[in-house]
Amino acid sequence: MSASSDRGRFKFIGHALDGSGPFRPSVTYDAYNKPSNVSYSYLIRYPRESDEKYARRCELAFFASPLARVTTQFVSHIAAKHTSRETSNALLQTMMNNVDGKDNSVSVFMQQFMVQAKARGSALMLVDMPSAMPSNLRDQIANRIMPYWNYISPESVNDFQIGDDGKFDFVSFNGEFIKENGEKVQCVWRFDRESWIARDDQDSILSSGEHPLGECPVIIFAESGNYPCFGQFAPIADLSKRLFNLDSELDEILRAQTFSLLTLAVPENSSDKEKLQAAKTAGETIGTNNLLIHTGQAPGFIAPPDGPASIYLERIQDIRNQISEIGLDVTQINQQESGIAMQMRFHTINSELAKFSQLMEDFERRAWDLTAKWLKLNDAPIIEWPRDFNIADTQGELEILRSMQETAMPNPVLVEQKKRIVETQFGNLDIDQQQELISVLDQELSATDG
Repeated sequence: MSASSDRGRFKFIGHALDGSGPFRPSVTYDAYNKPSNVSYSYLIRYPRESDEKYARRCELAFFASPLARVTTQFVSHIAAKHTSRETSNALLQTMMNNVDGKDNSVSVFMQQFMVQAKARGSALMLVDMPSAMPSNLRDQIANRIMPYWNYISPESVNDFQIGDDGKFDFVSFNGEFIKENGEKVQCVWRFDRESWIARDDQDSILSSGEHPLGECPVIIFAESGNYPCFGQFAPIADLSKRLFNLDSELDEILRAQTFSLLTLAVPENSSDKEKLQAAKTAGETIGTNNLLIHTGQAPGFIAPPDGPASIYLERIQDIRNQISEIGLDVTQINQQESGIAMQMRFHTINSELAKFSQLMEDFERRAWDLTAKWLKLNDAPIIEWPRDFNIADTQGELEILRSMQETAMPNPVLVEQKKRIVETQFGNLDIDQQQELISVLDQELSATDG
């Protein structure tokens, strides 16, 4: 099965997430200060737009990556919760503190992985093992000779085949190979259920070997369905491209229409020669430090209409609202919504967070199972990702408490509502700290009952 049909889509989403590639076009100029080359850009050129104007638009274009904003915000809700990872094995404990060989802990690595996976809907990870084996455990830990976790972007995949068990029969992807002298060369890696091989751009073998895993060491994350799949946030990349163009087009409108046009009144019976002379006199005398002397009616200014710019601003806001809607951005809630509508919105984000967290737990468990196979261990770490998310409108919950107090609700009911506010407002604290706050409320209830 060929992966080429999906590579372009994944690459586009990656550009929208990172704000790179055609979202950051570059312009070069010749000796006469004329644009000589404009890199490929996601800005759509007007049918009769000159090279100079298009180059200017590309040079002034800006992109703030809405996809990165909503994805990071989504992931932050999960990252703020505690993920439990327990193991008594010294090797696995060492790996948890440096899981990728770059001094990134497993928590940091998984947070970065989540951003990439949520934006695209698919992501891959290679669990690889160094070829050199130490003579004892102390050297193995000291020199970190243990598996590495490496993120692989779906757009780098050239070809793959998936078996009936949902795992790769084989997968090949573009990457780097480090030679013995430290030189890095571009290559194509291919892993299957028994072996691996790296080839350079001349199709020469750089390195190859076999592994004892019995499965491909590249594992799959897919948000829904089978790999490859595009996730819930993928349409934001398309809206980002439209927003990128709207912002640029609005800039052009403002540049062309913001400056008012000077008008100079002349007598109705003036000849063309007299009109030209008046215009020449005004043009020569007007400046930031000059005055225009006139008789009769004063010169005026005609301001262009703001209609086109207003329409663009409305359209830009509409695109931003769509992005916030797709991105489950609870900070952009419309206060005109009913209480039930707001509750449903918060229920949706909590449900999506729990679902994604469960997918990540399953994915990490598979990564640790492969790691244990590499190390010939019988037990992998016991991991547990958060399931309970209490993203809610704290202000709304306080209003509910106030209404309960005004209607003289029983104290046990008020305490339960206070507990909900504590869980909502202080959800970023660990369990022990939350329980400490809740125990104060329980003591208050006991004192009242007594």
